[in-house]
Amino acid sequence: MQAEAQVTVELLSTKDNGPWPCTYYLLNNNDELSQIDAKEWTSRCTDDSDWVFGYGPFSNSPDAFLTTPWGSQVQPLLVRRHFTLTADDIAVLSRSTITLTCSYDENPHFYLNGSSLWSYTGWNDNDYAERTFNSRNKNLLREGDNVLAVSVMQGFGGGHIDFGLTMVRPDDPNGISSVTTDETEDSPVYTVGGIRETPSAGIYVTKNKKFTKKR
Repeated sequence: MQAEAQVTVELLSTKDNGPWPCTYYLLNNNDELSQIDAKEWTSRCTDDSDWVFGYGPFSNSPDAFLTTPWGSQVQPLLVRRHFTLTADDIAVLSRSTITLTCSYDENPHFYLNGSSLWSYTGWNDNDYAERTFNSRNKNLLREGDNVLAVSVMQGFGGGHIDFGLTMVRPDDPNGISSVTTDETEDSPVYTVGGIRETPSAGIYVTKNKKFTKKR
């Protein structure tokens, strides 16, 4: 069987592709962070007009992550990033792999469209952790605008955050992996529009393959 063609879509880039746009907000301390209702700042409809528009990643020292300085020993940090999914992206979510990549210091908590996605304890120095979406995570995604948000706690020593999101999806949203000529099958046959047919001349789909029927 011919392997399904795939395409990689970079939904949100990491520092490897240069500074990335975002809005961010600095809190006073970790107690303030714990008292905020996450839905107030993580949803798609959040009014972030009083946030700062800037570029990540963020760091408290002149290291590889420093694009915007962040006083991590003094204040927690909130970051919001937008990305867009097409109707075709949504149609193939079950056959797609979505991966969050992040380097953090410390205690990040990620949210997707206002819902908790996952969190990490501690830090991973200059390394990157990867987390693959499960079906519950995928159900949080929407066609059009989406928001991936993260909080990073005030801590001791170094502090930074860099993260990205990739989607590996089928190249053909209809799941058609190959085209053959004058092929007939015992399984049900459908028009490209999804209507079951008895093949005459035309283009049809069966077993996720497209074939043409000549007169």
